[in-house]
Amino acid sequence: MKRTFFGRFNVGCGPNHIRPEWTNVDIRPFEGVDLVLDVTQAWPCAQSLDFVYGEHFLEHLPVESAFRFLDNAYSALRIGGVLRLTTPSLEWVLSTHFSFEKTTSNEIISQSVSINRAFYGWGHQFLYSKEILSAFLLSSGFSAISFHGYGESGIIDLIGLEQHPGFTVVKNSYGHFPSVWIVEAKKTEQEARLDYNFRNLVAESFLSHVNSGH
Repeated sequence: MKRTFFGRFNVGCGPNHIRPEWTNVDIRPFEGVDLVLDVTQAWPCAQSLDFVYGEHFLEHLPVESAFRFLDNAYSALRIGGVLRLTTPSLEWVLSTHFSFEKTTSNEIISQSVSINRAFYGWGHQFLYSKEILSAFLLSSGFSAISFHGYGESGIIDLIGLEQHPGFTVVKNSYGHFPSVWIVEAKKTEQEARLDYNFRNLVAESFLSHVNSGH
């Protein structure tokens, strides 16, 4: 029987991001996975986790599933527990994949393919800007939201977790944008205060169009 560390979930780990001393969770029974679970469905724990971690995971969930995952993570964490996520930065994608300064047809075609690959490749469902990622977390009841560098954290247990290669930062006149947003959010109340105004906005301005079939 596999060891299970109930205080910390490493979700969507796949076969390549197994972490020792974490409960490694995936929807498929890869070698090294401790718990096979669809994290958009009910979790076998409540108010008991110290940490939930997901690296390059959130962007693979349809928006409705992303909300359900965040709600489940909130419910599973104890008060004071922390969710840490890494997900591709929409700002970085826009800054690095397309430029109006390119003038030749071949350059424009190549960049058009690249930016569409960033959105649709690798099973991506939704890419997050810093602001909308914060809004997603706040809408699920999380607070004390903070952004961090690769492998960095003010919490010793969350230092050095990232394994995905290729982290870079682009600098332009609009700011400095990392290739992935690395965010931590804390559960500070027993019951989540869901922001239905934001969720309705996402449903009306995005989901209604995606799901329309037109």
